[in-house]
Amino acid sequence: MNPIHITSLTEKQKKDIHALVLKCKEAEPLALSAPVEDGLDYFLLYNEESLLLGFGFLFFPQEASCECGVFIHPDHRKKGLCSSILNQALEYVEQYEKKRNCQTDFCFLTDPATPSATAVMEALEAEYWYSEYKMVRKLNKKDSLYTPSLCIQETEDGIYTASLDGRIIGSCAVLPSGQEWYLYAFQIEESFQGQGYGKDFLLGMLALLSSKGGQVSIQVSGQNYIARSLYKKTGFQTSESLSYYLY
Repeated sequence: MNPIHITSLTEKQKKDIHALVLKCKEAEPLALSAPVEDGLDYFLLYNEESLLLGFGFLFFPQEASCECGVFIHPDHRKKGLCSSILNQALEYVEQYEKKRNCQTDFCFLTDPATPSATAVMEALEAEYWYSEYKMVRKLNKKDSLYTPSLCIQETEDGIYTASLDGRIIGSCAVLPSGQEWYLYAFQIEESFQGQGYGKDFLLGMLALLSSKGGQVSIQVSGQNYIARSLYKKTGFQTSESLSYYLY
């Protein structure tokens, strides 16, 4: 059995992924979810009965950074399935590096409360990098009433900038996943930090997304106390803890 590499999931494949993640959560503590939107790289491993035994996904938040997650059916572990998926994913990243002439940091995204994930990281001798918190907040009608002082514009698909008097001082990206909107690469220029622009930008983004409904999620480093405080003050709550390992 060889994994199939795709970047667009069918409805059946999305249901299969959701079902497999649920099986994993029933087997051991696991808060980590899996994305099911187009544009990411997926490696799906089915058996002859069309049962999804395992899958992996790759997400490139930046050109020189790649995040990887792997899920294996609890009843089919220790059979080399993880290695099969991982090897194909690594081959793809190697081709990606050659095509763009860059070196990419390859890291695993894991739930520190999941024993099997910790065991795999130890077996691979992956190096612990850092931890992040996933924080979530439901969108509501009140969000649409906020008017930011910054000028917020979508410069390209999913990429937003925040300008002050014609100068771009911040940016962030939005990745949709069903009824969840993942904000990443959220930043304000250092010289403009500590002046309330981060809060203004964030509330402005919530206002823009409010008409879409659902919830917004954002990841923040465990050591970034200022950002975590900002997100808490704007209504975000911690939903899961994530650990990153370099490989």
